[in-house]
Amino acid sequence: MLKFLTAGESHGPALICIIEGLPAGLKIDVPAIDAELARRQKAPGRGERMRIEQDTVTVLSGLRGGVTLGSPLTMQILNRDYVNWEGSMHPHRPSTGQKVTCPRPGHADYPGMVKYGFDDARNVLERASARETALRTAIGAVARQVLRLKGVEIYSRVSALGQLTFDAVAETPEAYQRAQAHPFSENESQSQAAEELIASCRATGVSVGGVVEIAAFNLPIGLGSYVHADRRLDGRIAGALMSIPAVRGVEIGEAFALAQSPPGAPADSLRYDTERGIYYVGNANAGLAGGMTTGQPLVLRCAVKPLPTLAPAMTVDLATLLPATPVRERSDVTAVPTVAIVAEAVLAWALLTALLEGPARL
Repeated sequence: MLKFLTAGESHGPALICIIEGLPAGLKIDVPAIDAELARRQKAPGRGERMRIEQDTVTVLSGLRGGVTLGSPLTMQILNRDYVNWEGSMHPHRPSTGQKVTCPRPGHADYPGMVKYGFDDARNVLERASARETALRTAIGAVARQVLRLKGVEIYSRVSALGQLTFDAVAETPEAYQRAQAHPFSENESQSQAAEELIASCRATGVSVGGVVEIAAFNLPIGLGSYVHADRRLDGRIAGALMSIPAVRGVEIGEAFALAQSPPGAPADSLRYDTERGIYYVGNANAGLAGGMTTGQPLVLRCAVKPLPTLAPAMTVDLATLLPATPVRERSDVTAVPTVAIVAEAVLAWALLTALLEGPARL
């Protein structure tokens, strides 16, 4: 069974993940993992933290000569910023940092403090931080290398930033490759408007949300299953994407437009000819039907909220029970381009898990 575990705090010494269940004998390109981490780190809208970090993985186990051994694969990413936080975040020395008693609404701070009985939100926000997605980017980079052995390709793009909507692209790998080469849009005026919006947000200290689109191509038919609810791939993918911080909604294809379409909206049909065999016409299901892949392009969208760290809000100081201003952590201006990259990784993992479970095996 394929699974992973991550560990580490945002400003702790390091982030570590363990992948269990990878088949033996797979060639893993470690520089390609680092390249995915660099994409995440350099996405537009990132904050000051990414000027400090230089994310690369160190493989600690499960690989020999670049080939998987079938044993757990362990990867580590060092936090360079830890040198500035060692007094506060050392694993066993008493903390010299000030307690965080003014939780940020919209974050895990307050419910996490209540759940675990903490009087310091630092215990919550360090692990709840989106810094953990660096590990999931690395995990997904491993998964997509294995998927490529089956010809599966995954791409993403930003389809909206705040009130800006960017041109749609055709459901082909070539179209998504071209779109992915641009941070926002191939349309120069749309791209310039997005850059100006980010610059304005940075100057005024606010955040903007948006929509990301993820597409996978060359998938086999039948990944996932209709047999049990927890094996339906649409549910598993949606749950995985929703676990990315700042993602507040997931759409399969044009689900919401279809929901509001007139009665009798066109659906997919199956055809047959001697050259192609059985094939689909249309992709209203966006590559998923009955909890399984159809072999068509898989197209998904994620709604990404503005980051509440930069939103004006009030809170309660839990030490005094008086009104207070929330603690202000360093934050990105927008998470949207970064979420697009992380979503690729998350989708790659979900697809590989389904591939190794199903009748089609490597």
